[in-house]
Amino acid sequence: MKEKVNLSGVSETMLVPLYSRALESNRKNPAFYDKTATKIVKNLDYNFAERFKESKNKMNFWGCAARTIILDDEVSKYIKNNPECSVVNLACGLDDRFSRVDNGKIKWYNIDFENIIALRDKLIDKKDRVTDIPTSALDFCWIDKIENKDNVLIIAEGFLMYLSQEDVKNLFFKISESFGKVELLLELMTHWMVKNQKKHETVKQTGAVFRWGINETKDFEMICPMFKMTGDYNLTNVMKRYSPIFITIISIFLKPRNNRIGKFEKI
Repeated sequence: MKEKVNLSGVSETMLVPLYSRALESNRKNPAFYDKTATKIVKNLDYNFAERFKESKNKMNFWGCAARTIILDDEVSKYIKNNPECSVVNLACGLDDRFSRVDNGKIKWYNIDFENIIALRDKLIDKKDRVTDIPTSALDFCWIDKIENKDNVLIIAEGFLMYLSQEDVKNLFFKISESFGKVELLLELMTHWMVKNQKKHETVKQTGAVFRWGINETKDFEMICPMFKMTGDYNLTNVMKRYSPIFITIISIFLKPRNNRIGKFEKI
């Protein structure tokens, strides 16, 4: 029997990248293979194809796949250089990046609301060295559960745009204060997209509300000066793999407005 889900608003948005990863995994020559995503899409009592029609969500799916490609690559690089690190996935949803990047040594922590972690328990197999913590990322009790605080990678994917700027500041101040060596991989939305969110299919379909964005990736340093930018990866560049001519033509308009992955390290 398929697992029923009753999600709305921000919580439902996690199903968009999940479906995107499953679609990518089923392509002839996928950029990555997410066995967990394909399994969950098959086992959930949820009409993905009807709810998120590919004809309307194509750009959205390409963007989600692009951020997965970038983040998988950057997380793998960090783990290669820091083989016994702690990785913290904030607002993890139904993501199972651990299975794609594990080196047999890292410790991985998934943080999300209790109902989401309960759903993960039903849909995703338990793994050694993976800890699911049922709490809000803004309830800093999760920090106490990270064993190795001296070498930490924080991932925030599809999350920060739903917070206020004050929440963002408080979150990363606490992270800076609590960990020794720490690197951030953050998906950042632009002010333009926040202001024009009614154009975004995820907002139209789920009723979620974008609250925070930046103009340039480096602007994060002004909000959280305890971190410096070390990398900036616009999703547009990777999205070209899905429609090279179309994305190249619209890049001059898309790139300044599109999400990006910012990489930062604690000063």
